[in-house]
Amino acid sequence: MITINPTIRRTHKVVFIAIIALALYAPAKDALDIISRHFSKQTIQIVDVSFGSNMPWQEKSTSFLKVSNNAQSTLSRSQVIYTKLRLSNPTAEVKTYRRIWLNFTHDNGDQEYTTDYTLYNTETRQRLIGQSVELGPNSSIDIIAAYRFIPSYKNKSPISMSVSWEGQSLLRDKACEYNLHNASNTRFHYQCD
Repeated sequence: MITINPTIRRTHKVVFIAIIALALYAPAKDALDIISRHFSKQTIQIVDVSFGSNMPWQEKSTSFLKVSNNAQSTLSRSQVIYTKLRLSNPTAEVKTYRRIWLNFTHDNGDQEYTTDYTLYNTETRQRLIGQSVELGPNSSIDIIAAYRFIPSYKNKSPISMSVSWEGQSLLRDKACEYNLHNASNTRFHYQCD
């Protein structure tokens, strides 16, 4: 009878396990990629906001964010709100963002939103035609949206703001809520990662 040295037997087991692990690595990685693509979806993120009537690129300052120390009090009057939005499409399909609205929530739960807006290219500052953006697969783009805001509630200012849009279906998708209490000392895009 032939006996196999136990160290050789362990070596064969280790090599066999390594071969199986290598053989399963690629299919497991592909399965995880497919699952993550299936659950990933298009998003819009508010990067910065400029409350007031001047376009942010007309300002001499290099900072885009022009929020007063009390952003809530400025939202109690009519104005143009310029937002820098980051549209992201992590999927493998072309996605369309339609009817991109700003939503405002008051402390008692009342809601109001803006539907009157114009889109601008952030690099060329040219006005974009239409009110929807089509974004290719696995890409993102920054745009500027100028919203005409007319408060619905007298002497009340909202406490939070979000952006919502229509995607492929007619149901509205919504990004996270951005707190307006501390808007003057923080960047919006760090609030909701």
